[in-house]
Amino acid sequence: MRNVMLVLLICLMAQVIVAKPARGLGLHFGTVSANGFSYRQFNMSNGFQITAGVISLGDDVVYYNIPSTVDYNNAPRITLSEDGRRVKTNLGLNYLYSLANNPSGRFYVFGGASTIISRVKQIKQEFYMVGNFYTADLSKPRTSDWENRVSYYVGMGLGFELNLGRNFVWAIEMPITLNDKGDVMMYVPQSGLYYFFK
Repeated sequence: MRNVMLVLLICLMAQVIVAKPARGLGLHFGTVSANGFSYRQFNMSNGFQITAGVISLGDDVVYYNIPSTVDYNNAPRITLSEDGRRVKTNLGLNYLYSLANNPSGRFYVFGGASTIISRVKQIKQEFYMVGNFYTADLSKPRTSDWENRVSYYVGMGLGFELNLGRNFVWAIEMPITLNDKGDVMMYVPQSGLYYFFK
């Protein structure tokens, strides 16, 4: 299903590229659109948008919730793991179809998909049993491994481009989104600010 949707989006975007389009660069934030720098292109009625961004969050200072020995069946030694630094790469691809266009802005429908690829540093520490609780084994240093996590969103909705003047456009969108766990995320707005080269 995802492959069919991707092929359909690419075919629709090919139609947009052939015509003489309006092109814009800016920033866009949303679940279906993705978060980051964005390129948006429109001909008379068809358009597409590509968004990409990278962000690094967190640090390698982690704190462990020390469990009771009952939680681990009185095991003499355990290893706990917590998330450290995270690097998230966000990519989005959307097809746009204009329903109405006038000097004040453009009303359109859109559909597309985005993905978040996260590299998460897992910081591990060994603990040993002292009475009914565990304490960190400081004779053994913490270890770390990088873990990859991938999530995606698909959705569709309505959008409006408001002309702010001097070639600046503010896009406001309201999608219905389905995430990779099968959850429907209703009405989480997304928005972008663009400069169009006219």
